[in-house]
Amino acid sequence: MLNLFLTRRAPNSFASSALLLILALALFSPIVAAQKRSGANRVKRALIISLDGLDGRYLADPGKYNLRIPTLRRLMRDGVSSQQVVAVYPTVTYPNHTTMVTGAYPARHGIFGNDLFVPPDQKQTRSGLWFARDIKAQTLWNAAKEKGLKVGLVSWPVAGGAGDFNVPEIWQPGGTFEETVARVSENARPRGLVEEVTSRDPELYRNRTKDEQDDMRTRFAEYILREKRPDVMLVHLYDLDHFQHDFGPFTPEALQILEKTDGYVARLLKAMETAGTLNDTAVFITSDHGFLPTQKQLHPGTLLARAGLVRAVEGKDAQGRPQTTITEWRAAPYITGGACAIYLRDERDEETLGKLRKMFDPATNPGNGIMRVIDQAELRRMNSNTRAAIMLEAKEGYTFGGNYTGEYMTDTRTRGMHGYLPTRPNYRTSFIVSGAGITRRGNFGEIHMTQVGTTIAHLLGVRLRDAQSKPLMIN
Repeated sequence: MLNLFLTRRAPNSFASSALLLILALALFSPIVAAQKRSGANRVKRALIISLDGLDGRYLADPGKYNLRIPTLRRLMRDGVSSQQVVAVYPTVTYPNHTTMVTGAYPARHGIFGNDLFVPPDQKQTRSGLWFARDIKAQTLWNAAKEKGLKVGLVSWPVAGGAGDFNVPEIWQPGGTFEETVARVSENARPRGLVEEVTSRDPELYRNRTKDEQDDMRTRFAEYILREKRPDVMLVHLYDLDHFQHDFGPFTPEALQILEKTDGYVARLLKAMETAGTLNDTAVFITSDHGFLPTQKQLHPGTLLARAGLVRAVEGKDAQGRPQTTITEWRAAPYITGGACAIYLRDERDEETLGKLRKMFDPATNPGNGIMRVIDQAELRRMNSNTRAAIMLEAKEGYTFGGNYTGEYMTDTRTRGMHGYLPTRPNYRTSFIVSGAGITRRGNFGEIHMTQVGTTIAHLLGVRLRDAQSKPLMIN
């Protein structure tokens, strides 16, 4: 997931990480006692923290990576977890976060990627699927509202306009940080929430950098937890995802940012303790996808242009930069990381569909970086993208790009990616549940992303009408 208020700088030093560990332990020590007391308590609230890109292998063997993550370790020990969560396809942020809050597959909830698909011959807005109105299934926040529960959200994907207290995930494409803050403020619930937090927390933006902004997101969430005391709180943190895209999974940079993220989780628990709500809260740590390393990028649009299925005209924009304009198209790519849907302008265009199957078939085009071409029938069986004519699945080490001109295969600066088939080996994500109402201990083993939402809803005593799986046994 790449998004909202992003930047770049080198990770902090080892000494800084050690200091964060000490602080996390200090913060967490009073929480440990509260958590131990809370297991038998009646559940009144839920805190859902999504750590974007938390590949299951980080938690399956943290000692292997010398990870100092005392908060996550404690939650695992005092609750029940899985490091074998099978995501929905494509395994990117927005479809999976929507599955978490609906219990439904993409075919039912209608979110097939992170971005709006805009036909290539129209002006490209670079907008994301930011608003809850685009979800076609019942959500956790709507089910909670029906029961009279207050809901808070910070940077939760596809949730703009939802809940009682919401700092939404939305940004100004190509704009400045200040322009993005303005858009977030305009879409916050209630209006004035961003300004309220800003006036009460002079440190709110001080620690945000080009690369790291989870401190800012944590501060927003801390304020809502302490001052508004919602019954259901959903928080999305994604510096870990950002660093894995830039440096690769399981690199020193990724490990260090995960240790810092552990400290943010401790702070959120501390905020609930300060508010007096921790003892009756079930804590869920969720994640959306695993990660695989990448070196090369494939550009399906270039093959579409060569085959005459797209007419691409090269020119320059108002600033004199190279720009490609699409004037006609019969097929277009919709890129989701290591997977790529191909949409037809006319869904009945069998001639173009035949050309697509032939041009991307890895059996007749060896070395094209594609592992599989997935047809509509299989996509329906997977409850995946119902709009796609076909989907392309990249080989490990490859990801997809959006060029329509130039070389089909290029080098890429992106060192880690997701989006791939969730059935790939060593490509699972994570789930932890601990705190009030949780008496089970140990490990769930393999579970499915659809079970995350149904389990949260079940514990809160609400029902997700469109859920497609049963809740996990947690007590």
